[in-house]
Amino acid sequence: MLSYFITTDQHLSPHRKFYQDNRFVLFLWVLITLVFVIDSWITNRYNNYLIFENTFRNLRHERSLYANYPAYHDDANHYGPIFSVLIAPFAIFHNWIGLLLWNLFNCLLLFKAVQTLPLTEDQKIAVGYIAIPCLIESMLNQQFNAGAGALMVLSYTLLHKDKGIWSALCIVLGTFIKLYGVVGLVFFLFSKNKQSFILWLVFWLAVIFLLPMLIASPHYVIHSYVDWKNSLINKNMVNVLGGGIDISIMGFFREILNAKRIPNFLFLSLGAVLFILPFINISRFKKRSFQLMMLSSVMIFPILFSTGAEDCTFIISIIGVGVWYVKEKNELMKKIVLPILLVITCNFPLLLFPVFAKSHPLFLAIISFPYFMVWLRVIYNAANNRYSFAEEREPEMVTALID
Repeated sequence: MLSYFITTDQHLSPHRKFYQDNRFVLFLWVLITLVFVIDSWITNRYNNYLIFENTFRNLRHERSLYANYPAYHDDANHYGPIFSVLIAPFAIFHNWIGLLLWNLFNCLLLFKAVQTLPLTEDQKIAVGYIAIPCLIESMLNQQFNAGAGALMVLSYTLLHKDKGIWSALCIVLGTFIKLYGVVGLVFFLFSKNKQSFILWLVFWLAVIFLLPMLIASPHYVIHSYVDWKNSLINKNMVNVLGGGIDISIMGFFREILNAKRIPNFLFLSLGAVLFILPFINISRFKKRSFQLMMLSSVMIFPILFSTGAEDCTFIISIIGVGVWYVKEKNELMKKIVLPILLVITCNFPLLLFPVFAKSHPLFLAIISFPYFMVWLRVIYNAANNRYSFAEEREPEMVTALID
């Protein structure tokens, strides 16, 4: 059962309970991470981690980063060449230690990123609780999605703190690993020193592009970028044509309309128009409420419109949902939309009836629909002039999600 409590600030609540402490949220996050690492040890389930750590080996020996290696793992890598450098510190350990450190790294990086948000302590706690169902999926699947989400958050919060050099690094690194990070470029509009920020972007682009060449030859690395592009194109085609499961909002509408041939371009065009709509009024750019709504949009938009999205990828979007939730004024909407979203996020059809769910893709693609509804509300809030300016005059109200 969900209940909500609202306070103004911690000093007004001298008898706070243990679950209203950010340290308890951190404890839960780490506990969840350890539980699924131990589960992987017991069941010998390392496949996704093996895909990742094998990229470092392949980089060293200049083998394809995107070929199948059935002797080592199922499936193939789809991350950019720089990822094979990022995974290196973990790949040098035995797999069971490497997996432990890898999951803890992703968990703690995202938690730290949430703490940098310009929110009150209680609002950060709320975001931490809201993220738990998606954190479980992410840790279960040993993916980098939590780290990718952290880079997207940091690309905004570091810029917010006038640390454009590190914000630019987060944007470039996130883009070169998973492409989603490219939407962080919209934060350029919030930069106080745009010329300097552009120079840092160019600098980090060169560094990240060239860094794998410290380990492998330039010809190999350049060819790997071409292979990466081809792997993403092929993955998209498989998902759209039915060989995979497309749980993006595009896949949802194609399933519900029974119209497989609706092109991605149509959805992406409409989505892009909505995404840029709030930026029409330049006068809002300095308003924190507007910036936070756009951060929420940045966290949700690329996952919604990616045919490569998986259930574990929504750990990125759920942080955007959390930011929307603690800033949303409409209490009725919050009490209706968030519980529905969290229940659907748990993906009970796949958990309880996997065979049935996989044979009926709509039961899997529906996961994107509540995120889509939240995203539309975020766009409305950001585009609504009265909404964004009223927020600046109101005292911070704290909303948390508690059992």
